Amino acid sequence: MHKQSNTLSLTLLAAFIIASYAFASDHEKSADPIQPHDFAYALPLQFEGQDALYQTSVPLSVYQNTVRSDLGDLRVFNAQGEVVPHMLQQPERSSTSQPVLSKLVYFPLQGAASAGLDQLSIRIKRNATGTLIDIGGSAKLASQAKLCGYILDASTLKQSIQALELDWTTGRESFVGTLRIESSDDLKHWNTVVGGAPLASLQFGGHKLSQKRVEFPALHTKYLRLSWPQDTAPLHLTGINAELAGSRIDTPLTWHTATGSAVSDKPGEYQFDLGAHLPLQRVRIELPQMNTLVQATLFSRALPQDTWQLAGNSVLYKLHHSGQDLKNPDIAVTGSHRYWLLRVEQKSGGLGTGLPEMQVGWQPQQLQFVTRGAAPFQIAYGNSAIKSAEFQLQNFLPDSEGRPALKISPAQTGAQITLGGESRLRPPLPPLPWKKWILWLVLSVAVMLLGWMAYRLVKQLENHDSSKTTGNS
Repeated sequence: MHKQSNTLSLTLLAAFIIASYAFASDHEKSADPIQPHDFAYALPLQFEGQDALYQTSVPLSVYQNTVRSDLGDLRVFNAQGEVVPHMLQQPERSSTSQPVLSKLVYFPLQGAASAGLDQLSIRIKRNATGTLIDIGGSAKLASQAKLCGYILDASTLKQSIQALELDWTTGRESFVGTLRIESSDDLKHWNTVVGGAPLASLQFGGHKLSQKRVEFPALHTKYLRLSWPQDTAPLHLTGINAELAGSRIDTPLTWHTATGSAVSDKPGEYQFDLGAHLPLQRVRIELPQMNTLVQATLFSRALPQDTWQLAGNSVLYKLHHSGQDLKNPDIAVTGSHRYWLLRVEQKSGGLGTGLPEMQVGWQPQQLQFVTRGAAPFQIAYGNSAIKSAEFQLQNFLPDSEGRPALKISPAQTGAQITLGGESRLRPPLPPLPWKKWILWLVLSVAVMLLGWMAYRLVKQLENHDSSKTTGNS
């Protein structure tokens, strides 16, 4: 009995040690440092000088070949294959605050139907501050005068103007036209701001289309002049507002085009794969046929298995009027979803033949990195198994209080090179759980051994009781 008890204890101890070893081995992590070949692709970093900090815009190829939408599978390496600190920065937006609307004083320009704006004879009155108080034309032309434009007084504005919002009456149910906007500081020399901005107020097929906002690069000017083609009906303004910009100017957007594919068995639905997780700001839908006007809804999602999320509703149009092509304005969006769905109402005929195109605009992020170690440096990206490890450079930089701030110099990226290739973008196959199999096998053998020993112990007790009974009789 004592011998069997010792054997049982040793057996349990051995099973516990083997199981513990297998469990610990199953959870241990590889301590091997990350190397460039662990990533799919790389871009050489090119710069001049020997400064500590450099910065470059993230190119499209990085967005197309990273697995994580936050670019967490990106590293910067030096010539020794060591990871150096980096940080991704969003570029500054245009305004420090929300846009502000300011009413503008406007004066109609009257003239002969055949006369151009520069042929008009006008008289101008200003007050002591230079603000316009009256603009008059020739009295002889009053009987045959026709409204041919407006002059807007923006001399009192301190901020730049980035858009105009107009309101008008036409005496008709629908209106489609174009507007020319010019700027001047002396009312004599005019510069074109917008050559043919589309304006529209339409009702068609149960849809209402209103395009009364004209956007343009921010400018600071004293006066604006509005006009339209001579062969179109005059625009009778009832009010006009200037949208004032902030103190900073937007970085130009980068654009990428994707062609839609029709969804089978769902008329009016078109899917788009951008092929990248881009930090989107604007979407343009290019319709396949001229003179199209439809109501549409836009959806997006990050992965093919996700549910569609509403991105917005819009009236899409592509119209030809008075020699001008009119298109709907860009759609403002946010997020970095790769997959998009356009759903077009079919009661007005849909899009007809052909497929729509989607153009997406974004401001590339800025990659800042430290030049520790020897050159050349490179950006390596594309790894489906790696975790995000972006460094916050401000935590490493010395306090610049009382000293000049560290300069961030510009860098450029070279042509893409292949490291580990596309296989790094695919999720790795799960390893065989052989350690768990060993664990269960050891535990199963231990249980069977315990059962066998318990059976032997019961048999021995029975035999002992039987022999004791026989001896007493």
